[in-house]
Amino acid sequence: MAIKYYPNRIFRAVRNPVDAITKRDTVKSFKGVADITSSAISEVITPKEDWKVVGIKFAFSNATARNYSVNIIGGRSVLENLNDFLWFQTQNTLPQKITLDEGFYTGTELAAHLKAKLDANTYFAALGLTFTVTYTAATGIYTITPSSGTLKYIEFNQTGTLPNQYSIAGHLFGLNEDTSFAASVTSDTSVPGLDSESSIIDETAGTDLSHYNSDPHTLSLDEAIKIETNTAAVTVNYSVDYQEILN
Repeated sequence: MAIKYYPNRIFRAVRNPVDAITKRDTVKSFKGVADITSSAISEVITPKEDWKVVGIKFAFSNATARNYSVNIIGGRSVLENLNDFLWFQTQNTLPQKITLDEGFYTGTELAAHLKAKLDANTYFAALGLTFTVTYTAATGIYTITPSSGTLKYIEFNQTGTLPNQYSIAGHLFGLNEDTSFAASVTSDTSVPGLDSESSIIDETAGTDLSHYNSDPHTLSLDEAIKIETNTAAVTVNYSVDYQEILN
């Protein structure tokens, strides 16, 4: 679950029931077009809600053979001010608020993103610290290790100001409780499946001028659609039709 609500934080407003039904029944489309002669497609599509994919379309400009695929990928959606920051502290600093950029990340990508944000923190950098952050897909465990000294994760920062006291992104990494200072911080809760992929379309050397898949796929906020091709002398139009599932 990408969003975890905490006391003393702003909740999403409850939608008008009629508006919710109208939006739920509205089919939206993500569309793209690309000449893949020299550059292949690698596109990740995800709205900011749970969602239902109702159609995937490809149309090609000619019958040149090409490979193309569509996969459901597991990961985490980071949304601004809903699950985008967490607190860490070393024995030589005050607690530091680490803010993530909004976007969709696989488990490995989220580990790399957190590392970049920790490395860029002014106070950590002043101590000469860099960080190693790993996600182990087999166990669903994150491990966060400073280059020297010790580190702790803070679930509730008592010295922070409302509404910034809770680490609202902690659960994305399986962190739900304060830790003690240690050589590494490790997930207290497994978060499996964040690097998973499940195939919807997998076409090799296809020559059809069009391809349409109408199988419905109900996806969570923590799942995305990835479209990929190889390079081939052809232009491709593609679209993903979907409905948002509004809670």
